[in-house]
Amino acid sequence: MSNIIKICSLILVGIFSIAQAHAATGKAFIQPIVTDFPQIQLNVNILDSNGHPVYGLKPEQFSLMEDLKSVEMTGFEAKKAEEMKHNKVDIVFVFDDTGSMAYEIKGLKEKTIEFADIIQSSGFDYELGLITYKDTINNPFRRTKNAEDFKTWVSSLRATGGEDEPENALDAIEAAYRQPFRDDARVIFILITDATFHARDAITPLSMQEIITNLAERNIQLHVVGPNIDQYKAMTSELGGTFYDKDSGQFKRIITQIAGGSSGNYTLTFASRRPSYDFTWRSVELTLAGHSLADNVTQYQAPSWVTASSRRYSLKGNESPYSPHFVVDGDKNTCWAEGVAGSGVKEWIALNFTEPVMADHFTIHPPKNGVHMPSSISVTLNGDDKRHYEVDPGSGLISGTFEKDLPITQFKVTIEKASGDTVGFSKIELSGGKPRALVGPLKKAQEIRFSRKISRDMNKKGEELYHKKKYDEAIYYYKESIEKDPTYAQAFSNLGLAYQRADDYPNAIWANRKAIALARGKHKKTVSASSYYNIARIFEAQNKYEEALQNFIWAKSFKSHSAYDSGIARMNEKLGM
Repeated sequence: MSNIIKICSLILVGIFSIAQAHAATGKAFIQPIVTDFPQIQLNVNILDSNGHPVYGLKPEQFSLMEDLKSVEMTGFEAKKAEEMKHNKVDIVFVFDDTGSMAYEIKGLKEKTIEFADIIQSSGFDYELGLITYKDTINNPFRRTKNAEDFKTWVSSLRATGGEDEPENALDAIEAAYRQPFRDDARVIFILITDATFHARDAITPLSMQEIITNLAERNIQLHVVGPNIDQYKAMTSELGGTFYDKDSGQFKRIITQIAGGSSGNYTLTFASRRPSYDFTWRSVELTLAGHSLADNVTQYQAPSWVTASSRRYSLKGNESPYSPHFVVDGDKNTCWAEGVAGSGVKEWIALNFTEPVMADHFTIHPPKNGVHMPSSISVTLNGDDKRHYEVDPGSGLISGTFEKDLPITQFKVTIEKASGDTVGFSKIELSGGKPRALVGPLKKAQEIRFSRKISRDMNKKGEELYHKKKYDEAIYYYKESIEKDPTYAQAFSNLGLAYQRADDYPNAIWANRKAIALARGKHKKTVSASSYYNIARIFEAQNKYEEALQNFIWAKSFKSHSAYDSGIARMNEKLGM
């Protein structure tokens, strides 16, 4: 009997060894493009253990998960090796080398060779360019085919000055744009900064919209690694690129993701399982049958349902008193105001709807407190139906009626003519039906201020049930609280904990992400840090160490705590970092 056991053990060991041999180890560099949200595009570069691209994979070999939920691919494109041989790509780094950018300079220097190797190993003929700036362009444009030369240029950079934010990114981008590039090369700009930018002022006559127009004319793609503000998201969205939050704590990882996405051998698309425009970050994990992959996780941020190209006091984010969401709160004393120098012409604000709303009329109300109403606007419906309207001099309103109730998924208002330094709107009302009434999402947004007390009472009841360990009942009351006030961050945070206790991890992640997106005021740092920590622990419990690490890092970015440091250390150990 013992001999039979030994033989069986040897067979099992042999089978396991064969399985291990066939489970190749490699890397997956993933770059998300969210321009067509809720459709997400992933530019993916699959490399084997020797750093060579892997071709010939089939769609059925790929699996995707978004926040622990499987998602189905809606599109798949595989490039062939022979197609890659003649691909040319000119990549330009537009780099802010002010005093606060020392970490990024060090990271770019360390990753330069790997960046070039990823692109070159994928069969691309590449050139690398560099231009750096503060208030002025202090290192003019340089270009090379030699990664070592590029590394030498980066090594010579010194992070100095720049205490007088904003900086002059637009002149630097324009200077790069005016360089000659190879006729048959794809051109990619990568802007790396931690500051806002001058526009239409004593430093530069350029505007963000002029830069977008210029780059679009030459089909130049723009990626931005920078602070989480409207302008950078608008630029990347218009120019087919990706925005990366500089404060994610993983700058070096971002650089290799951009390299992989710029030279990807596969393009995957999927529809998000949460199509809501809710401003939450989502994690995407790619697995490949027969392969063990490193770096196979990426993050993207869903747009907000009210978005704008800029806002006054942009670095305050949703704490700005001129945030886009004020146009839907129903309060005539609040407003959105654009945040660029000059008249604000071509700045825009948009309402995005998860489900189409039926509307045949809109009214835009003038702002107060020194913010000016534009004299002329354009309205674009669903991305392509553009119409022009003028302000009514008697009422001060801008309004319009469509030929019939139209299904609308996006209502975008662009400033066409204006005077004054700051331009904006108090309220945007969109209505339809018989009798005509506000569309559902706007009606609900305006009702929030009248139902906040009920929402708080429901949340309190949920907390009582949670402490009695009646988690399903607590979930019910937290959801009722959120139904009354969908902007109540604490209810989402509580809901996340209750879902976690009920072992519903995907919904726990979602609720915590909503709490982060909605956190405001004096409790913002505490709510954000604890919610990121909760998400990190969920991913850690599921052995998703890449995702856990990112969320521990984000937790620490809001608040210092030994638990966050311990989590980061554990994940680095698990990942062999």
